[in-house]
Amino acid sequence: MQDTDAPLHRLALKTNLLYDALLMPSLEAEYRISRQWSVNLEGDMAWWKNNSRHKYYQLATVSPEGRYWFKTQKPWHGHYVGLFGGFSWYDLENGKRGYKGEAVTAGISYGYMFPIGRNLSLEAGVGVGMMFTEYEEYLPDKGCYVYEQTRQMTYFGPLKLKFALVWRLWDLNRKGGCR
Repeated sequence: MQDTDAPLHRLALKTNLLYDALLMPSLEAEYRISRQWSVNLEGDMAWWKNNSRHKYYQLATVSPEGRYWFKTQKPWHGHYVGLFGGFSWYDLENGKRGYKGEAVTAGISYGYMFPIGRNLSLEAGVGVGMMFTEYEEYLPDKGCYVYEQTRQMTYFGPLKLKFALVWRLWDLNRKGGCR
């Protein structure tokens, strides 16, 4: 039985503090479908460049995820497992060699969320899976980009690392809220 004074949040907005520290801003939205199921949509983006030496770090990622929450006393607290997929665009260059391409990912995740306030939580998580990418290698030369070759790579291992600040919204038990 649920405590009627406990917040019953349906929506959460998040930011991954680890990605934010790497200057790759992230934003996530998670919607609770039922007590034990939720869906999450994550987006990350970094768009740096240094024109003096053509140094680029451009990356954009979109990743939906379905999550199963293990039985806990309160929703949005405790352990979860998830299945995720994703798509990324990137252009990475160090001034000597560049790699531009797209990647597709799929995997499983595990995480834990714990409260730090009535509407705030912290979430820690990790995801492992497979990534397939096709990319072009190029050389920056006197303001031009010289194509070298197209390659493919398949990778299996860690794909996500999360320590997120979570803001839970849409409290159904609050007076004057949803009816």
